[in-house]
Amino acid sequence: MKSRMMMRIAKIGLFTLLGLSPLAWGSWGNFISTGNATGIGNPSCAPVSTAHVACAVRSSKSAIMVNEFNGTAWGTWKILPGTVSSDPSCTNDGAGKVYCAATATNGDLQVTVFSSGVWSNPTKVTGALYSAPSCAQYTTGKVLCAARSASGGLAWSVYNGTDWSTFAKLTTPATSAPSCTTDNNNGVICMVYTTGYATLVNRYAAGAWEGFLNIVGVAGGEPDCTSMNSDGNVACFVQGAASLGIFGTRFDGGGWNLNDWSGYGGGLGGEVSENAGCTSQAAGELVCAVYGVGVAYNSALFSDVFNGSGWSGWTLVGGAGIGTPACSPLGTGTGQVVCVVMGINNKLTSVVGP
Repeated sequence: MKSRMMMRIAKIGLFTLLGLSPLAWGSWGNFISTGNATGIGNPSCAPVSTAHVACAVRSSKSAIMVNEFNGTAWGTWKILPGTVSSDPSCTNDGAGKVYCAATATNGDLQVTVFSSGVWSNPTKVTGALYSAPSCAQYTTGKVLCAARSASGGLAWSVYNGTDWSTFAKLTTPATSAPSCTTDNNNGVICMVYTTGYATLVNRYAAGAWEGFLNIVGVAGGEPDCTSMNSDGNVACFVQGAASLGIFGTRFDGGGWNLNDWSGYGGGLGGEVSENAGCTSQAAGELVCAVYGVGVAYNSALFSDVFNGSGWSGWTLVGGAGIGTPACSPLGTGTGQVVCVVMGINNKLTSVVGP
Protein backbone atom coordinates (compact mmCIF):
# COMPACT_ATOMS: atom_id res chain seq x y z
CA MET A 1 0.00 0.00 0.00
CA LYS A 2 1.45 3.35 -1.02
CA SER A 3 0.50 6.54 0.80
CA ARG A 4 -0.61 9.32 -1.54
CA MET A 5 0.90 11.85 0.84
CA MET A 6 4.24 10.07 0.75
CA MET A 7 4.32 10.09 -3.03
CA ARG A 8 4.52 13.87 -3.13
CA ILE A 9 8.32 14.01 -3.32
CA ALA A 10 9.55 15.73 -6.45
CA LYS A 11 13.30 15.77 -6.01
CA ILE A 12 15.94 15.18 -3.33
CA GLY A 13 19.07 17.14 -4.19
CA LEU A 14 20.66 15.53 -7.22
CA PHE A 15 18.48 12.44 -6.96
CA THR A 16 15.83 12.28 -9.65
CA LEU A 17 12.69 10.56 -8.46
CA LEU A 18 11.11 8.13 -10.87
CA GLY A 19 7.55 6.95 -10.40
CA LEU A 20 8.46 3.28 -10.39
CA SER A 21 6.28 0.59 -8.90
CA PRO A 22 7.62 -0.50 -5.51
CA LEU A 23 7.16 -4.12 -6.57
CA ALA A 24 10.04 -3.66 -9.01
CA TRP A 25 12.38 -2.75 -6.17
CA GLY A 26 12.03 -5.81 -3.98
CA SER A 27 9.94 -6.26 -0.87
CA TRP A 28 10.28 -6.24 2.90
CA GLY A 29 9.96 -9.27 5.12
CA ASN A 30 8.02 -9.67 8.33
CA PHE A 31 8.89 -7.80 11.50
CA ILE A 32 10.69 -9.99 14.02
CA SER A 33 11.35 -9.38 17.70
CA THR A 34 14.87 -8.66 18.91
CA GLY A 35 13.95 -9.99 22.38
CA ASN A 36 12.06 -8.89 25.47
CA ALA A 37 14.53 -6.24 26.61
CA THR A 38 13.23 -2.66 26.72
CA GLY A 39 15.17 0.42 25.67
CA ILE A 40 14.92 4.18 25.32
CA GLY A 41 15.95 6.57 22.57
CA ASN A 42 17.25 5.63 19.15
CA PRO A 43 19.24 2.44 18.46
CA SER A 44 22.37 2.38 16.27
CA CYS A 45 23.66 -0.48 14.11
CA ALA A 46 26.71 -1.26 11.99
CA PRO A 47 27.70 -4.19 9.77
CA VAL A 48 30.27 -6.70 11.01
CA SER A 49 30.41 -8.94 7.95
CA THR A 50 27.96 -10.31 5.38
CA ALA A 51 24.60 -11.00 7.06
CA HIS A 52 26.05 -10.02 10.43
CA VAL A 53 25.08 -6.74 12.14
CA ALA A 54 25.84 -5.40 15.62
CA CYS A 55 23.49 -2.96 17.37
CA ALA A 56 23.40 -0.91 20.56
CA VAL A 57 20.72 1.06 22.40
CA ARG A 58 20.21 2.61 25.82
CA SER A 59 18.58 0.31 28.32
CA SER A 60 15.69 1.41 30.52
CA LYS A 61 18.30 2.10 33.25
CA SER A 62 20.52 4.21 30.96
CA ALA A 63 23.20 1.59 30.38
CA ILE A 64 24.28 0.52 26.92
CA MET A 65 22.87 -2.81 25.82
CA VAL A 66 24.09 -4.64 22.74
CA ASN A 67 22.98 -7.44 20.45
CA GLU A 68 23.79 -9.18 17.16
CA PHE A 69 21.72 -10.12 14.12
CA ASN A 70 22.85 -13.04 11.93
CA GLY A 71 20.64 -12.21 8.98
CA THR A 72 17.78 -14.33 10.29
CA ALA A 73 17.60 -14.14 14.08
CA TRP A 74 18.78 -12.07 17.01
CA GLY A 75 20.94 -13.08 19.93
CA THR A 76 20.32 -12.01 23.52
CA TRP A 77 20.62 -8.42 24.63
CA LYS A 78 23.61 -7.86 26.90
CA ILE A 79 23.72 -4.90 29.30
CA LEU A 80 27.20 -3.42 29.64
CA PRO A 81 28.62 -1.71 32.76
CA GLY A 82 28.34 2.05 33.20
CA THR A 83 25.60 4.61 32.65
CA VAL A 84 25.25 7.04 29.78
CA SER A 85 23.29 10.19 29.05
CA SER A 86 22.92 9.80 25.28
CA ASP A 87 21.99 7.40 22.54
CA PRO A 88 24.88 5.31 21.17
CA SER A 89 26.54 5.65 17.79
CA CYS A 90 27.95 2.51 16.14
CA THR A 91 30.36 2.20 13.23
CA ASN A 92 32.54 -0.49 11.73
CA ASP A 93 36.24 0.27 11.37
CA GLY A 94 36.70 -1.44 8.03
CA ALA A 95 38.75 -4.19 9.71
CA GLY A 96 36.02 -6.41 11.15
CA LYS A 97 35.37 -4.52 14.38
CA VAL A 98 32.39 -2.40 15.45
CA TYR A 99 32.80 0.55 17.80
CA CYS A 100 29.75 1.79 19.72
CA ALA A 101 30.11 5.00 21.72
CA ALA A 102 27.82 7.14 23.87
CA THR A 103 28.24 10.11 26.17
CA ALA A 104 28.80 9.00 29.76
CA THR A 105 26.97 10.75 32.59
CA ASN A 106 30.18 12.65 33.43
CA GLY A 107 30.57 13.94 29.86
CA ASP A 108 33.27 11.48 28.78
CA LEU A 109 33.04 9.36 25.64
CA GLN A 110 32.18 5.79 26.65
CA VAL A 111 33.23 3.19 24.06
CA THR A 112 32.70 -0.54 23.65
CA VAL A 113 34.21 -2.62 20.85
CA PHE A 114 32.75 -5.73 19.22
CA SER A 115 35.59 -7.94 18.03
CA SER A 116 35.72 -11.67 17.22
CA GLY A 117 32.23 -12.19 18.64
CA VAL A 118 32.92 -10.48 21.98
CA TRP A 119 31.86 -7.07 23.34
CA SER A 120 34.54 -5.34 25.39
CA ASN A 121 33.86 -3.71 28.73
CA PRO A 122 33.35 0.01 28.03
CA THR A 123 36.32 2.34 28.33
CA LYS A 124 36.16 6.12 28.71
CA VAL A 125 37.89 8.87 26.77
CA THR A 126 38.11 12.08 28.78
CA GLY A 127 35.92 14.78 27.31
CA ALA A 128 33.34 17.43 28.08
CA LEU A 129 30.58 16.36 25.70
CA TYR A 130 27.16 17.98 25.56
CA SER A 131 25.36 15.72 23.09
CA ALA A 132 25.32 12.22 21.74
CA PRO A 133 28.46 11.42 19.74
CA SER A 134 28.52 10.40 16.11
CA CYS A 135 31.25 7.97 15.07
CA ALA A 136 32.51 6.92 11.66
CA GLN A 137 35.34 4.97 10.06
CA TYR A 138 38.17 7.29 9.04
CA THR A 139 40.58 4.89 7.37
CA THR A 140 40.93 1.13 7.86
CA GLY A 141 41.17 0.42 11.58
CA LYS A 142 40.71 4.08 12.53
CA VAL A 143 37.56 5.76 13.87
CA LEU A 144 36.56 9.39 14.43
CA CYS A 145 33.91 10.45 16.97
CA ALA A 146 32.47 13.96 17.32
CA ALA A 147 29.87 15.56 19.60
CA ARG A 148 28.79 19.00 20.73
CA SER A 149 31.18 20.39 23.29
CA ALA A 150 29.98 21.61 26.69
CA SER A 151 31.88 24.82 25.96
CA GLY A 152 30.33 25.28 22.52
CA GLY A 153 31.24 24.04 19.05
CA LEU A 154 32.19 20.44 18.31
CA ALA A 155 34.60 18.20 20.21
CA TRP A 156 36.30 15.40 18.29
CA SER A 157 38.73 12.55 18.81
CA VAL A 158 40.34 9.95 16.52
CA TYR A 159 41.18 6.36 17.43
CA ASN A 160 44.36 5.47 15.55
CA GLY A 161 44.14 1.72 16.05
CA THR A 162 45.82 1.88 19.45
CA ASP A 163 44.79 5.03 21.33
CA TRP A 164 42.21 7.80 21.28
CA SER A 165 43.54 11.31 20.71
CA THR A 166 42.80 14.05 23.23
CA PHE A 167 39.48 15.69 22.40
CA ALA A 168 40.02 18.84 20.34
CA LYS A 169 37.49 21.55 19.55
CA LEU A 170 36.06 22.95 16.34
CA THR A 171 34.50 26.39 16.71
CA THR A 172 31.06 26.49 15.10
CA PRO A 173 27.53 27.54 16.10
CA ALA A 174 26.16 24.00 16.38
CA THR A 175 22.67 23.59 17.81
CA SER A 176 22.37 19.81 17.42
CA ALA A 177 24.47 16.71 17.77
CA PRO A 178 26.46 16.05 14.58
CA SER A 179 25.97 13.22 12.13
CA CYS A 180 29.25 11.81 10.82
CA THR A 181 29.88 9.21 8.14
CA THR A 182 32.82 7.76 6.31
CA ASP A 183 33.01 8.84 2.69
CA ASN A 184 34.76 5.52 1.92
CA ASN A 185 37.51 7.65 0.40
CA ASN A 186 39.80 8.10 3.42
CA GLY A 187 37.70 10.83 4.95
CA VAL A 188 34.87 11.55 7.37
CA ILE A 189 32.10 14.05 6.68
CA CYS A 190 30.13 15.55 9.56
CA MET A 191 26.97 17.66 9.37
CA VAL A 192 25.38 19.68 12.17
CA TYR A 193 22.22 21.75 12.46
CA THR A 194 22.77 25.45 13.10
CA THR A 195 20.78 28.68 13.29
CA GLY A 196 18.49 29.89 10.53
CA TYR A 197 17.31 26.37 9.56
CA ALA A 198 20.68 25.75 7.90
CA THR A 199 23.22 22.94 8.23
CA LEU A 200 27.00 23.06 8.34
CA VAL A 201 29.26 20.38 6.86
CA ASN A 202 32.97 19.69 7.37
CA ARG A 203 35.34 16.99 6.13
CA TYR A 204 38.23 15.40 7.99
CA ALA A 205 40.89 14.02 5.65
CA ALA A 206 44.67 13.66 5.69
CA GLY A 207 44.68 14.41 9.41
CA ALA A 208 42.92 17.79 9.25
CA TRP A 209 39.50 19.44 8.90
CA GLU A 210 38.88 21.23 5.60
CA GLY A 211 36.50 23.90 6.89
CA PHE A 212 32.79 24.38 7.47
CA LEU A 213 30.45 24.98 4.54
CA ASN A 214 26.97 26.42 5.15
CA ILE A 215 24.19 24.63 3.28
CA VAL A 216 21.25 26.99 3.57
CA GLY A 217 18.04 25.02 3.81
CA VAL A 218 14.99 24.04 5.77
CA ALA A 219 16.43 21.77 8.46
CA GLY A 220 14.54 21.40 11.70
CA GLY A 221 16.82 19.15 13.74
CA GLU A 222 19.61 16.62 13.88
CA PRO A 223 20.75 15.42 10.42
CA ASP A 224 21.52 11.90 9.17
CA CYS A 225 24.45 11.36 6.79
CA THR A 226 25.55 8.18 5.07
CA SER A 227 28.17 7.18 2.54
CA MET A 228 26.94 6.03 -0.85
CA ASN A 229 30.02 3.77 -1.19
CA SER A 230 30.81 5.33 -4.54
CA ASP A 231 33.62 7.76 -5.40
CA GLY A 232 33.38 9.61 -2.08
CA ASN A 233 29.69 10.44 -2.52
CA VAL A 234 27.74 11.17 0.68
CA ALA A 235 24.03 11.86 1.17
CA CYS A 236 22.63 13.78 4.14
CA PHE A 237 18.99 14.02 5.16
CA VAL A 238 17.14 16.33 7.55
CA GLN A 239 13.68 16.62 8.95
CA GLY A 240 12.11 19.80 7.63
CA ALA A 241 11.23 22.72 9.86
CA ALA A 242 7.92 22.30 11.71
CA SER A 243 8.31 18.51 11.27
CA LEU A 244 7.26 18.72 7.64
CA GLY A 245 8.93 16.18 5.41
CA ILE A 246 12.40 14.81 4.79
CA PHE A 247 14.85 16.84 2.70
CA GLY A 248 18.19 15.76 1.30
CA THR A 249 21.47 17.02 -0.13
CA ARG A 250 24.30 15.11 -1.83
CA PHE A 251 28.06 15.61 -1.88
CA ASP A 252 29.65 14.61 -5.17
CA GLY A 253 32.97 13.44 -3.73
CA GLY A 254 34.93 16.23 -5.42
CA GLY A 255 36.80 19.19 -3.99
CA TRP A 256 35.65 20.66 -0.71
CA ASN A 257 33.54 23.51 -2.09
CA LEU A 258 29.93 24.53 -1.66
CA ASN A 259 29.18 23.79 -5.31
CA ASP A 260 30.11 20.15 -4.69
CA TRP A 261 26.93 19.89 -2.59
CA SER A 262 23.46 19.91 -4.10
CA GLY A 263 20.91 22.32 -2.67
CA TYR A 264 18.22 20.85 -0.47
CA GLY A 265 15.32 19.66 -2.55
CA GLY A 266 12.17 17.61 -2.38
CA GLY A 267 10.34 16.87 0.81
CA LEU A 268 7.66 14.47 1.84
CA GLY A 269 4.30 16.08 2.52
CA GLY A 270 2.59 15.76 5.86
CA GLU A 271 4.39 15.13 9.13
CA VAL A 272 7.08 12.70 10.25
CA SER A 273 8.01 11.88 13.82
CA GLU A 274 11.75 12.50 13.38
CA ASN A 275 14.43 12.31 10.72
CA ALA A 276 14.83 9.35 8.40
CA GLY A 277 17.45 6.66 8.97
CA CYS A 278 19.34 6.00 5.73
CA THR A 279 22.08 3.64 4.63
CA SER A 280 23.66 2.28 1.45
CA GLN A 281 22.72 -1.29 0.54
CA ALA A 282 25.03 -1.36 -2.50
CA ALA A 283 27.47 1.02 -4.20
CA GLY A 284 25.64 4.17 -5.29
CA GLU A 285 22.35 3.05 -3.80
CA LEU A 286 20.36 4.03 -0.70
CA VAL A 287 17.54 2.88 1.54
CA CYS A 288 15.79 5.41 3.78
CA ALA A 289 13.21 4.62 6.47
CA VAL A 290 11.00 6.95 8.49
CA TYR A 291 7.93 6.88 10.72
CA GLY A 292 4.81 8.70 9.57
CA VAL A 293 2.54 10.40 12.08
CA GLY A 294 -1.13 11.28 12.13
CA VAL A 295 -4.28 9.20 11.92
CA ALA A 296 -3.50 7.97 8.41
CA TYR A 297 -0.01 6.72 9.23
CA ASN A 298 -0.17 5.51 12.85
CA SER A 299 3.61 5.73 13.40
CA ALA A 300 4.13 3.09 10.70
CA LEU A 301 7.50 2.56 9.01
CA PHE A 302 7.81 3.81 5.43
CA SER A 303 10.78 3.25 3.12
CA ASP A 304 12.19 4.84 -0.01
CA VAL A 305 14.83 3.13 -2.17
CA PHE A 306 17.34 4.80 -4.50
CA ASN A 307 18.83 2.36 -7.04
CA GLY A 308 21.43 4.71 -8.51
CA SER A 309 19.13 6.41 -10.99
CA GLY A 310 15.77 6.90 -9.29
CA TRP A 311 13.72 6.53 -6.14
CA SER A 312 10.97 3.98 -5.61
CA GLY A 313 8.73 6.43 -3.78
CA TRP A 314 7.69 6.15 -0.15
CA THR A 315 6.00 2.83 0.53
CA LEU A 316 4.41 1.39 3.62
CA VAL A 317 6.50 -1.27 5.39
CA GLY A 318 4.31 -1.56 8.49
CA GLY A 319 4.84 -1.86 12.20
CA ALA A 320 4.87 1.14 14.52
CA GLY A 321 7.79 3.00 16.00
CA ILE A 322 9.08 6.16 17.62
CA GLY A 323 12.21 8.23 17.01
CA THR A 324 14.49 7.40 14.09
CA PRO A 325 14.95 3.81 12.82
CA ALA A 326 18.48 2.37 12.65
CA CYS A 327 19.21 0.80 9.27
CA SER A 328 22.37 -1.12 8.39
CA PRO A 329 23.44 -2.95 5.23
CA LEU A 330 23.57 -6.73 5.36
CA GLY A 331 26.68 -6.82 3.24
CA THR A 332 28.09 -7.30 -0.23
CA GLY A 333 25.87 -9.18 -2.62
CA THR A 334 22.74 -9.13 -0.47
CA GLY A 335 21.33 -5.80 -1.71
CA GLN A 336 19.40 -5.64 1.55
CA VAL A 337 19.39 -3.83 4.86
CA VAL A 338 18.02 -4.53 8.32
CA CYS A 339 16.12 -1.70 10.00
CA VAL A 340 15.69 -1.77 13.78
CA VAL A 341 12.58 -0.11 15.18
CA MET A 342 12.02 1.21 18.70
CA GLY A 343 8.42 0.26 19.34
CA ILE A 344 5.85 2.32 21.22
CA ASN A 345 6.14 -0.34 23.97
CA ASN A 346 9.91 0.36 24.20
CA LYS A 347 10.73 -3.08 22.77
CA LEU A 348 12.72 -3.38 19.56
CA THR A 349 11.78 -5.19 16.37
CA SER A 350 13.49 -5.46 13.03
CA VAL A 351 12.65 -5.94 9.38
CA VAL A 352 14.81 -6.93 6.39
CA GLY A 353 14.40 -5.59 2.88
CA PRO A 354 13.87 -4.49 0.27
